[in-house]
Amino acid sequence: MSQQTQVPEQWERGFVEANGIELHYCRTGGSGPPVVVSHGFTDDGYCRLDLARELADDFDVVLYDARGHGRSDAPEGEYGPPERASDLLGLLDALALEDPILFGHSMGADTVTAAAARRPDRPRAVVLEDPVWILDGVDDDLIEEDPGDDVEEDRGDDIEEQIAWWQDHSVEELLEADTMFRDLAERGQPDLARRVAEARHRLRPEIARVSGAEFVDPTETYGDIDAPTLLLKADADEAEREREREIAALLPDGRIAHVDDAGHCVFWDERERATEELRAFLETL
Repeated sequence: MSQQTQVPEQWERGFVEANGIELHYCRTGGSGPPVVVSHGFTDDGYCRLDLARELADDFDVVLYDARGHGRSDAPEGEYGPPERASDLLGLLDALALEDPILFGHSMGADTVTAAAARRPDRPRAVVLEDPVWILDGVDDDLIEEDPGDDVEEDRGDDIEEQIAWWQDHSVEELLEADTMFRDLAERGQPDLARRVAEARHRLRPEIARVSGAEFVDPTETYGDIDAPTLLLKADADEAEREREREIAALLPDGRIAHVDDAGHCVFWDERERATEELRAFLETL
């Protein structure tokens, strides 16, 4: 039997009721400012344990599972930015987190953007790791990809079919079947590969509703975010970088950093460089 991911015993783990559903979280409990991490599509909070460990000495890091992911509820209804933002804001209230730094990746960056635009008074700062922008000239390759594009084509393109396949196989079988996991292991991150495989194994089919919802339009929402904001973007050619700089300029107090050689999962691909950018930003707060 494979060993499941364990978090440090001193960290707090539990559930809170937020926006009418139960959300699972773990919390480092540090004495510094709170950092709340919102993960990407098909991941869960434990996929960001490396980031939590990195920041645990200086911050109180909270990792939570989005609706339909990890150990959180998978309610009926919508899974778009308004619902996910309400979940996040409810989590902040339930845990009594004041002036939090909100960190989000991909779908989680969309969640954080919607929450920070709706309640600009809540976050102390915002960090967006490669948010998906449904705009001409940016993220074209990412938008065309299926969230589970590492799964062989004969297993189907539909995310619900992919989830069913993941659930029908053991974590060990997922680790063997997916080239992404082998690549992570070969790059010295076998523990991360296992955590991502475990996250996929726990997914519920309701998350397909995320794909059916519109993502936040940064040209309409970035102007509403008052908090200092760091955009950490994947590597791109100069034309795309310039377009992304134009989008970042819509933030009242924002900066953008492109991380060379990084793909969509910036911290997984180029952890050291991404962490340097993050810490340099956090030191300005």
